[in-house]
Amino acid sequence: MIPKTSSTLQDAIRLLYIFVNGAKPLENHPEGYPGHFDGKAKLHAMDFWVRYPDFLAFELLNRYERDDDGRYFDLAKAIIDDQEPDLRSNPMIRYRFGAFEDLNESLSILISKGLIISDGEKNNGKIKHYDYYVTSSAYALIATATKEHPILEWYEKRSKLVKEISGDLGGTALKDLQYRHMEYANTSLGTVIPSIKEEVKRRINQILVAND
Repeated sequence: MIPKTSSTLQDAIRLLYIFVNGAKPLENHPEGYPGHFDGKAKLHAMDFWVRYPDFLAFELLNRYERDDDGRYFDLAKAIIDDQEPDLRSNPMIRYRFGAFEDLNESLSILISKGLIISDGEKNNGKIKHYDYYVTSSAYALIATATKEHPILEWYEKRSKLVKEISGDLGGTALKDLQYRHMEYANTSLGTVIPSIKEEVKRRINQILVAND
């Protein structure tokens, strides 16, 4: 176990931003839900990038090199310049299928408030795949909360950026992408995934020197 750096309520707020900004818009859903979020594995993968700004910065640099888009480099550099790996990291443990934390208590808050509807595909009485439906109340709450509490704008912007980087990839594909970093892949089971801040710094400096 690792000491929690956030409360259950804080976790619920972070997850709600991921659900709202990471959901696929729905049309003509029989229950009227405007958004669908596909799977708990995808939730963990996107949550990992929110909680580990340095790993997100590393992936942004990958996108910069792949797409030759300077915006991604600027975003990665801003994460380091703003000291996000020190100020905003929220550690996770590596288990068999990657970064993980039991989010059931936080999810139960969202579900009990009617913000998220949990459904799933069952096999022999056990859920093998989760589907989450995002309600209109969730979208309204996020819009109001972000407007009334500017401190939450970071979650709004960051969850949208993580969605952009995630694209249409499912949870397994996102975890495979994250596993490509050796520090992540080589972390022993049951231990905390370490920061890669210094590696990201070196990579940024190398790019700056090469472009000078």
